[in-house]
Amino acid sequence: MRVWSRGLGRQALFLDFAKCDVTREGNEVLIRGILREKGIVWQCQVTFTREDIPGLLHFILSWAVLKHFAANVKGFYIFIRDRFVTRQMGLKEKWRRP
Repeated sequence: MRVWSRGLGRQALFLDFAKCDVTREGNEVLIRGILREKGIVWQCQVTFTREDIPGLLHFILSWAVLKHFAANVKGFYIFIRDRFVTRQMGLKEKWRRP
């Protein structure tokens, strides 16, 4: 995911959800990760609560996201392979299999 802000000027930061930690704490789902780009390192946290579910469903089930998913369905198969078959998604580089 690319993150951009006016304070960054023309620069954007990238967050790889595959390398984020996802935990549940109480009634919240927390996604913690690191945004990196050209020497900038920001720790970030995204929090989802019960009130966010309708908005998330609206986003996920929108035509734009569904068309994007259909056009890039190969990425889904790569995710399944890396996450469940080879079990290397989310591992640090030194622990990945060659």
